Amino acid sequence: MPDPKVSVIISTYNRPQYLHESIQSILNQTMSDWQLIVLNDGGVDVQGVVDKFADPRILYVHDPVNRGAAFRRNQGIELAKGEYICYLDDDDTFYPNHFSSLSKALDDNPEAGLAYSDLYAASSVSDNKTGRRHILDKQMMVSRDFNREFMFHYNHVLHVSLMHRRSAALRVGGFANDVKVLIEWSLTRRLAFIYDFVHVEVPTGEYHLAIFKSDRISVRERRNQASYQHNLRKIRCNLPPEPWPKIERIDLLYLVERWGPKLNQHLREIIDNFDYPMRIKLVANGAGLSLDEAKASLKELNELKNIEIVRIPQRIPPLMAYRKAARLSNAKYLFLVTSALQAVKAPRRLFASVDLFTEKEDLHCVRWGVEGEEKSQFECLINRDYFLTHTKPGGHRVVNVQGVTVAPPKGFKFDIMYAEYNRLLRAKEYDKAGAILDSILTERKGFPHIQYLINDLEKICLQNKNYERLEKESLALIERGYTPDNYLRLARIYKAQGRWPELLEAGAKAMEALGLKFEDFEADCFPFRLGMELNTFTLFMDMGQASLELKDYGGAARYYHLASKLKSNSHKPFLGFSKAYMEAGFLDRAEQALARTPQPGGSNDPESLRIMAGICRKRKNLPLAFECLKKAFEKGPEDENNVDPFYFAGAGLGRWEEMVDPLKNFVLHKEDHPGAYARLASVHFNLKNEFLARESAEKALALDPKNPVAKSILERIKKNAKNDPESAQKLAEGETLGLDLNPELLPGLLESTPIVW
Repeated sequence: MPDPKVSVIISTYNRPQYLHESIQSILNQTMSDWQLIVLNDGGVDVQGVVDKFADPRILYVHDPVNRGAAFRRNQGIELAKGEYICYLDDDDTFYPNHFSSLSKALDDNPEAGLAYSDLYAASSVSDNKTGRRHILDKQMMVSRDFNREFMFHYNHVLHVSLMHRRSAALRVGGFANDVKVLIEWSLTRRLAFIYDFVHVEVPTGEYHLAIFKSDRISVRERRNQASYQHNLRKIRCNLPPEPWPKIERIDLLYLVERWGPKLNQHLREIIDNFDYPMRIKLVANGAGLSLDEAKASLKELNELKNIEIVRIPQRIPPLMAYRKAARLSNAKYLFLVTSALQAVKAPRRLFASVDLFTEKEDLHCVRWGVEGEEKSQFECLINRDYFLTHTKPGGHRVVNVQGVTVAPPKGFKFDIMYAEYNRLLRAKEYDKAGAILDSILTERKGFPHIQYLINDLEKICLQNKNYERLEKESLALIERGYTPDNYLRLARIYKAQGRWPELLEAGAKAMEALGLKFEDFEADCFPFRLGMELNTFTLFMDMGQASLELKDYGGAARYYHLASKLKSNSHKPFLGFSKAYMEAGFLDRAEQALARTPQPGGSNDPESLRIMAGICRKRKNLPLAFECLKKAFEKGPEDENNVDPFYFAGAGLGRWEEMVDPLKNFVLHKEDHPGAYARLASVHFNLKNEFLARESAEKALALDPKNPVAKSILERIKKNAKNDPESAQKLAEGETLGLDLNPELLPGLLESTPIVW
């Protein structure tokens, strides 16, 4: 029997309830040329789960001793017969295209050591009775084109998403057995020294995240921060055997003045902040301890594999000590360091320096202007051969440091641009933020692409009401297989436009993509209380609103019921029930539902007062409705949903004077709301304050040139001015509204008598 093309390794430990689904996802592959190795890492024996499949391509190995996932994956690599290897956790799943997509990428790119795809993070709750998981959300949390420099900083290739050549893993020594969390990074980081990776931009699987308490090792290990940080240092300091064809070799030479806690803390800061891979040579220039004593003084840092001690028994001049250590190095560059180094102040300097050396062949030494380092004669990155040549004893020992313009490191260009995008977004400079995002989206190499950045594009497009672009991008992603999150996004787009039938259609497809059925919510794990609002909760609330708008009151109640299952402590579904009863004409039931609304959320939400106002209006009690809406404005002075109901109720009663202050206060907070300016213009017009009416109408039209209400106000003001020249003169000389707003930004109304829109 010929060897398979792909070997997939599952390490399992006490999760038999999910293992069947994981194995089944392998049998569902469109490619049949595979081998599955199931390694039981202690815990309950799952032979029975494996035997149910009765497939000769599955190898099961049981070990009663728990040895950890890294050990098991290395064991799997040794047992593997396939040219390519991939990994699956016992609670995760592959899509049917996983093997075919990634093996083709490696076939087409023989120089690449690893290919990886995109994954969905699937958030779920489990039914304790049946053991079934109910997936409630899927999001693309990690997706980035291969970026070697960023890989040294942070892992952007998750193990469930990758497939590597077996020979490549053996070349770098496999997984690190002493690493407990982020063990895939212990492999992928070392592979990046030697190989390129290929990013296959299609979703081929999903990893599962428990919405409530997670039993994942990666979650548990993060709880002990000191242990977690040391785990990261082990990964950073584990370097593969040389040669390293993809990166320049740097050795850090640290001049040790005294062993002890202060040195150890400084070394931790250096390792934690400098991502560029380095060997660290501690130059003990007559520091007074034996080699064994010096190692013992390093405490846990002595476990790190890239630290070496160069012991000089008798103190010599610092430069000579560096030279002695440099002669023991075969690195291209030396990073000369003392206790003056400010590691946290310029952590990307080595990446930027190597970029500079690559661009400028005549550049041999770089020294950074970092506060705290300026008095030291070292703290520089220098070409080793140049250093040894230009610091010979008996010579002038002059090292030329060339003045250069330092650009941000190429590998972190996205991260710098993205930080600026977020800064502008927080400052509400949406046009500038959008321009940066557009620039990011034109980049390809080393950047995240649209499937990851679509969430950011959504913020900009919804703000600018550019629904067409956002819908087009979402539909294109759905065509490429990025379905659940983009159907959820389409529902939000359609809500913003009031496209209610399409919202319901998109919502149904989102439920289908998540694998959700109405009957699922009868499981014992529902309802539950949650601090956050899940995307599916928002979807059900929006589908309830769409059903209300379409006068399907039963459908609305059903969706609000589903929403209440996902967040039983939320008042919002109860407000939805109240609206459904109110619109259906069951006013007493509406009021009863409103009274049962969970507190304090219900009493603090202006929506509850707007619903009460609606009930009062249907009972023909317009004055009480108006009082409710005044209180709604007090609860939410910036809530735009208050504007129109408040205006219509006040206009119906002719209580124009009482409407001025709430509307003025609203536009002070919401300077870009044309409808509110138009309503304020109408109020002033009915109070015969035509100058103030004109000013508000002009602001409305500056924001929305087509606003019919503002147009109508201005036309009537002009008509009045023609008929009354004296009023026109007064209007021209009137005082300003005094809103202290930018006159460049202006908002808006309809023809009727009296003006009530």
